[in-house]
Amino acid sequence: MAVALAVLLVPSMVFAANLHNFGVANATSAADNEIVVPLEITNQHNLTALDIPLTFSEGVTLKEVNFEGTRVAYFDFKIATIDNEARTVLIGLLPQMSPDPKPDLEAGTGAIANLVFEVTDPATTEVTIEATVFDEPYHTLTFVYHDFGSDGERSIRMEKLDMPATTLSLSGLSNAAGELPTEFALAQNYPNPFNPSTILKFNLPVASQVNLDIYNVLGQRVTTLVDARLEAGEHQYEWDGSSSSTGVYFYRIQTENNVETKKMILLK
Repeated sequence: MAVALAVLLVPSMVFAANLHNFGVANATSAADNEIVVPLEITNQHNLTALDIPLTFSEGVTLKEVNFEGTRVAYFDFKIATIDNEARTVLIGLLPQMSPDPKPDLEAGTGAIANLVFEVTDPATTEVTIEATVFDEPYHTLTFVYHDFGSDGERSIRMEKLDMPATTLSLSGLSNAAGELPTEFALAQNYPNPFNPSTILKFNLPVASQVNLDIYNVLGQRVTTLVDARLEAGEHQYEWDGSSSSTGVYFYRIQTENNVETKKMILLK
């Protein structure tokens, strides 16, 4: 993987500030104590390659990384090196393994890989996933882009990203086969931190009256995203924080039987 990336990074490199997002989407349950965790990205420019070193918490075994139904099906080179003893996985994506030009991954948002975990410890109630750094050879969470100057000369821009640790509760997961969730659950927003918008997801085991509100650190309500009766199932809503300032915010959901609040960070 390190060699492949080294071949790609010519004729010049420019490192950029974090402008785009990488994170973990809602997990779903599967058969035989398995959970599927999608990895999602938002790239505002066409993307040439990704270097994704991750670590995960105890109590689970990473069985495989698959790319089914994701945005990167066209990539020629997809690698996933799993080390369950060290609880790490290294994912690398390159668009081509030939000298012929090939378009980059177009700008957009969506899943680029699926982590398939088996819950090996019955006492495990949550899984934490976060970006890490490999030293030998060196890998860090990186997006790679092609840039073209006014003279048509191609350069490579590498954007190193931060990914806060994301903890996923194993209770109340929706079923990958499309069955209704059995428990209420409020997911961590994605992406987080975000700029300017983020997605809030929650599961309803039964139809409920739902209020979903955004608050600032002073406890003042910024906006109401939902004030309606919703059917059972998985729901998601987007909050656009364009008119709000950088800082910590809270999103609070209330139904007839549940109240839950989570923290998120708007970073401009």
